[in-house]
Amino acid sequence: MTGNKPTEDSNEALLPHTQRPHFRLLNRWLTKRHKQAEQKADSRFTHLLKTAHDIAAINPNGLIDLVRAILRPLQSDYLLGIAERGQDALPAIVSYTFFGSDVRDRLFTLDGVNWRGRKLEAPCYKLQLSRDIVLPCAWSYAGYVNALATIGSTKQPENADRRYQGCWRQDQNHRVDLWLPWGIGFVNGGNHSITAGILAGEGEIKPDTVYDMSFLLDELQCDGVHFIDTQTGTHLGAVLDWRTAAVFEIGRLMRTDA
Repeated sequence: MTGNKPTEDSNEALLPHTQRPHFRLLNRWLTKRHKQAEQKADSRFTHLLKTAHDIAAINPNGLIDLVRAILRPLQSDYLLGIAERGQDALPAIVSYTFFGSDVRDRLFTLDGVNWRGRKLEAPCYKLQLSRDIVLPCAWSYAGYVNALATIGSTKQPENADRRYQGCWRQDQNHRVDLWLPWGIGFVNGGNHSITAGILAGEGEIKPDTVYDMSFLLDELQCDGVHFIDTQTGTHLGAVLDWRTAAVFEIGRLMRTDA
């Protein structure tokens, strides 16, 4: 057996894959891209808060429109999701997890039994589907197609044999939780017809429940990268979405109980 000098390639093959040069290069590239993405998100988060403060200095009532602008792309993704991707296209938007796990963990008392949000009189509030941020998640392709084809004041067919449900109207199937101070409507029932109402640009819905969640703003703050415990200054979990993180912080300027 002749003793050939090991080549660079053969030496590399003996290394664990995480120590091979190409892996280290890829890892450095991914780390750089991740840092760039974080910096970009942080810059946008910071500018959104600057915009919010500038609006608030003139008229705090204008902040609701900024929140609508921030969350409109998310709403649009859900309005279109099933049309692009089919049945069960997207996971439901759940109020509990909307702002992330650090907010979710503070929604109940320590024994996990009592809800901490302050319940308000629901009949005093209403949401305009053409304007407000209401977040349905259509899950049935057939239900989505039927709702868009038949609900809306402009969709009355010339042929009387074709299906038509008339203009949008609220019924018992429609269930929405409204969270203040952000003015976000989380849909718990009637996802397909509410989707149709939003896209038709018509309809008014009265929420089933309204909660003032301002206590969260006393206990948590967000710097665009992490949620922070206000009392201890401890950095908690990482922000998963800079837009919803910005909305959380803008709530600080919107609250009326301070």
